[in-house]
Amino acid sequence: MAKRKNRLGPIDHEVRQLENLKGLEPIKTPAEYLDLSNALIDLCLLALEEVRSLEAGDPANQERLDTLAQRANALKDL
Repeated sequence: MAKRKNRLGPIDHEVRQLENLKGLEPIKTPAEYLDLSNALIDLCLLALEEVRSLEAGDPANQERLDTLAQRANALKDL
């Protein structure tokens, strides 16, 4: 399989897939884990946004990375 020359398209595709996932009704997730489930999806979206930014040639941004870390650390409280 040939390597893609540009990762932006596949990253955008995954972002759209996760955004669609957010709109779906969970059928098996226990009610006590719904907030955690939603927070994990949001964290994935934030991470992909950061990957997309880096892939687009933007420098790493400490504020965005701090937000990502804070959201990841907050998962334990859900």
